[in-house]
Amino acid sequence: MHRLPKLSRRMRRALLLAPVLGLTLAVAGCETLDSINPFVEREKLLPGARAPVFPEGVPGVDYNQPPPQPANSSYGYPPAEPAPAEPATTGAAPSGQ
Repeated sequence: MHRLPKLSRRMRRALLLAPVLGLTLAVAGCETLDSINPFVEREKLLPGARAPVFPEGVPGVDYNQPPPQPANSSYGYPPAEPAPAEPATTGAAPSGQ
């Protein structure tokens, strides 16, 4: 009988990891995972006409404005200016010393 050569630990790990990575990449390429499960029953659409709820857009939303930022967000505000330096005293030493 011909014996297969003993594989190193790294080679075994690589051979086990390759199919897992391949399957992961294949599943990541799917847009949705709904069509993968063969046991789920498909929901049937209810009969009737479909009409948009807000055909002119959601009332009260201005689509030309950027979204509001949270109160603690500094996005969009100019950076704070540093505090002015203390004026240097000239000539006299502080009193009390």
